[in-house]
Amino acid sequence: MVFDAGEKGMAGPVARAAARMGGIKRVVLGHGDTDHRGSAPALSELAPVQCHPDAVEQAEGSGGRDYWDMSKLPFPARKLHTFTHEHVWDGGPVKISGTVDEGDEVAGFTVVHLPGHAPGLIGLWRASDRLALVSDCFYLTDMYGRHIPPVVPNEAYNLDTAGARASIRKLAELDPATCAPGHLGPLTGPDVREQLERAAA
Repeated sequence: MVFDAGEKGMAGPVARAAARMGGIKRVVLGHGDTDHRGSAPALSELAPVQCHPDAVEQAEGSGGRDYWDMSKLPFPARKLHTFTHEHVWDGGPVKISGTVDEGDEVAGFTVVHLPGHAPGLIGLWRASDRLALVSDCFYLTDMYGRHIPPVVPNEAYNLDTAGARASIRKLAELDPATCAPGHLGPLTGPDVREQLERAAA
């Protein structure tokens, strides 16, 4: 199983890595943004692509562009992100062949619904070692790719920033030992919960 499809240029390396482990059985998108569905069109030739029901429209459509407000980004980041979303990261719309929802089991993980940044954003939670794969529930990077403490995703990209904060609080309540977000990471250590609570404040 592949969770999140990253950028379109990742399709070949992901497929080759998966082939050494028996191949891809399914691709589950954390949400439908361009930089998370990027390699999904190519990978869909190898395995079905799934997401939360609320993410289908974005995965099969604009990839988030219809609700983003890029004017909220500073000028250099706005120019950079506009170009990279269109020409570097996005592989285009992908046909979704099934959905997963809160509480479903996926490859030994449980689906957790974490909307706000994007409609239908999900994470995968494994209680046995308190590992959470969380897509863009929170960021560990600024708009230029520099590492920062966990924060709510940038408002320019959020469908609902208040909802994004609520989802970070929901994640914190799981008391994870390690969180792997969609950009940089992981977040680990003795104070993960406290860091998430600060990010949601």
